[in-house]
Amino acid sequence: MQENSKKGIFSALLAALILIMTLTCNWHFVKNADSAEDYHTWLQTDSRWGSVAMGSSTVAKSGCLITSLAIMAMHSGSIDSTALSNMGISSTDQFNPGVLANAYTARGGFTSGGAIASWGTIGQIIPNITFIKDANLSSYSQSAIASELKSMLDSGTHVILNVNGYHWVYIEAVVGSTVYMNDPGTNSTDLFSQYSVSGGNEYWALKGTKTPYYSAAATTTTTTTTTTTTTTTTTTTTTTTTTTTTTTTTTTTTTTTTTTTTTTTTTAESATTSCTVNYDTGEYIYGGTETVAVCSQTGGRGNVLAQLSSGNVINVISVDNGSGLIDLGGTDGWVELSELTFIGDEDILMTGDINNDGSVNKYDLAVLNEYLRSLTYMPEGISILKANEIAAADINRDGIVNSSDVLTFIILICS
Repeated sequence: MQENSKKGIFSALLAALILIMTLTCNWHFVKNADSAEDYHTWLQTDSRWGSVAMGSSTVAKSGCLITSLAIMAMHSGSIDSTALSNMGISSTDQFNPGVLANAYTARGGFTSGGAIASWGTIGQIIPNITFIKDANLSSYSQSAIASELKSMLDSGTHVILNVNGYHWVYIEAVVGSTVYMNDPGTNSTDLFSQYSVSGGNEYWALKGTKTPYYSAAATTTTTTTTTTTTTTTTTTTTTTTTTTTTTTTTTTTTTTTTTTTTTTTTTAESATTSCTVNYDTGEYIYGGTETVAVCSQTGGRGNVLAQLSSGNVINVISVDNGSGLIDLGGTDGWVELSELTFIGDEDILMTGDINNDGSVNKYDLAVLNEYLRSLTYMPEGISILKANEIAAADINRDGIVNSSDVLTFIILICS
């Protein structure tokens, strides 16, 4: 493990830093955010759009879902020129929950009581957003709920969750066992601290232009099936000897020959070709619900050295027959790469913008804190962040991500 002896010192330092932040600034929690500012802070009760009508109700009274949809639209970067035209605005600086509510009203999108009448209306207004489903969580414990939500985010799905039967929030990220939300009703960002979410909750699943924070490209294995049928007919009036030679490289060859005064030769060939999967070196992420063993030998053999959980990232330095070699702090570990998703080269992120949402704020600080905490219990060579996210976390650019970066974050956010 990575310098467990430093755990107590680090924890004390981090607690002191957070206390300093609490005493010296307000974490940029503001109740009336300009629409051109941070959409994370949008509340349904904002005076500029709280009175916008939703049927016989208003955004302030019934607009938690419409506000969550507005936050999702911004977070996913889904508002293009068509969406702007549909809403009668010229730029995203003019967009806010009230503008979206008016667009719904113009399309008969609310019931008389103020509820959203149709799942598909959001796609009519913002075509880059696709409604996937209205479903219920299958989990009933906090750890399982966090894992289920993270699995959806990993798959590129945006989630808006009903927390208590009537109030909706946008789920932004899952880091460890903490679920981070954008809550239209409060300034709270920790789902489980604010609400008693016990499982089975209703949620909306949507797709947008950009995927959520924990998304990765999927790999594809292709299977090709080829069937060839050849028929040759020869008619003669004398005794005929017919020779048919068939040469194939297929898996199965079936040949049936019938000879009369008419000779018919039919050859049926069935071939199945499976592509060989070639694995590259580089970063991989695990997005499953179980754990994957890191073993001392290839092919899942030998001693189990560590376990990969959902969201864990590794850097494969060599590949042997589908097994990837990783460096566990000087110890070789092997992982079956069929269980993981290749990340490949990713864009360089803006310094400090760890979650790549376009701004440096408290959400990035929360991710940094969780990353530093993970260093105290996770083996070297296994991370909860990708390489470009770790580079973005090094906000003071000294080549090391540590408590000094936390202090720099606090100074930046409070300034």
